[in-house]
Amino acid sequence: MNICIVEKSKNELKLMKPFWILLNSIRFNKSIYFKKDYEELKFEKRMEIIYEKAQKGKIKFNMLLDNNNGKYIGYSLSSIENNLGEIESIYIDVKYRRIGLGGKIMRDALNWFEVNSITDIQMNVVYANVEALLFYERYGFYIGNYILKRKSYLNHKS
Repeated sequence: MNICIVEKSKNELKLMKPFWILLNSIRFNKSIYFKKDYEELKFEKRMEIIYEKAQKGKIKFNMLLDNNNGKYIGYSLSSIENNLGEIESIYIDVKYRRIGLGGKIMRDALNWFEVNSITDIQMNVVYANVEALLFYERYGFYIGNYILKRKSYLNHKS
């Protein structure tokens, strides 16, 4: 396969929308307690947050291109703000998984953090997404804290 990483600008973020929607559906399906959050989360709202991060810091947006057919097959989005690096999201088309592309795009993001002297790097992973946790562990990421959220749309009694 002839697949390459193509760096894109923040003005091209809309290219990732179909992949982001697929990723959000994975999050929805994996989520045990907060499906409604993912159901209500819209691409445009998420991009507002990313544009804000880009104004305050930096973002790195890459697309994976299959040169054999000229189609994009995935993306990665990372940010730096206040000396904190964050892997915002990574998605690779199902047909292209398990051939090393996740590692390729992850190493590229980690290199970008290193070039920018960022050593504090984090990401959010949906609770119960064991596959993602195992993938990120290969790059030295481990669960640091559990952030517990209260479901505000339920009637809780104590």
